[in-house]
Amino acid sequence: MTARNTLKWTASLDVRTTYSKDGAVLFDVKKGVSYSLNLVAAKIWTIIESSPSGITSDGIVDALEIHFQISRRQLEEDTSNWLDKLQRLNLVVNSTTRITNSS
Repeated sequence: MTARNTLKWTASLDVRTTYSKDGAVLFDVKKGVSYSLNLVAAKIWTIIESSPSGITSDGIVDALEIHFQISRRQLEEDTSNWLDKLQRLNLVVNSTTRITNSS
């Protein structure tokens, strides 16, 4: 298991979400900015949002396997890419980020 897979991801408390059949729209209340998510990203967001104590990347992929009939490797790549994007936008934080931000 890599170090990345031991990190727990949580949703930023500053984000509000609206879902549609095509994905979701995230609204960052603090910045006043909206972001559109495709169907896969919206499912990743739902999984993170429903895990208030945090969830690992592997946990997210495990949950995605129930909803999508694609290879685990592809799900891992998609999850990693979306987590990177969401983290850069400060929409999600991981256990390391949370410690860094509070100091």
